[in-house]
Amino acid sequence: MLAQKHNDWINMAKSFGVSDDDAKELVQEMYLRLYKYVDDPERIMYNDDEVNTFYVYVTLRNIYLSGSRKISLYGTLDDHVLLAYEDANIDKEMAFEKIVKRIRDEVQKWYWYDKKLWEIHFDNQKSMRSISTDTTISLSSIFNTLKRCKIKIRDMFNEDVEDYKNRDYDRI
Repeated sequence: MLAQKHNDWINMAKSFGVSDDDAKELVQEMYLRLYKYVDDPERIMYNDDEVNTFYVYVTLRNIYLSGSRKISLYGTLDDHVLLAYEDANIDKEMAFEKIVKRIRDEVQKWYWYDKKLWEIHFDNQKSMRSISTDTTISLSSIFNTLKRCKIKIRDMFNEDVEDYKNRDYDRI
């Protein structure tokens, strides 16, 4: 029943932007997965003679997204395109890293309490409420300390961030 719509499944797989061969691979993988994981064939049927195309589509899409067959999603780029891309982004990456390093260096100079709260909140991605709960420090104290720290960082590095946004990487 499922194989009767084989060409439809291939067209469905091609809609993901893959080649004919890769689409056929996806469909074969879909057959194997459905055979292996669907214990009751009625689960993939609308009624006695109609296959649930949405179920098949979702299965194909999941196989495609998981990359279980390592299908090439993008065409190959020649060396000239890659070099131009790399050159354009190296300055941007270096400027970003420079700003982050300067901020980290500045934070290291702070009083231990301010530094520790900054690291917990920004580096460890903990919310102010969770810090308050874990440490029994009042939420208002944490809020006020982090607000003061943010203002200090903003004042010190605002010009660098503006240069970064304006793509004046050499000024950073």
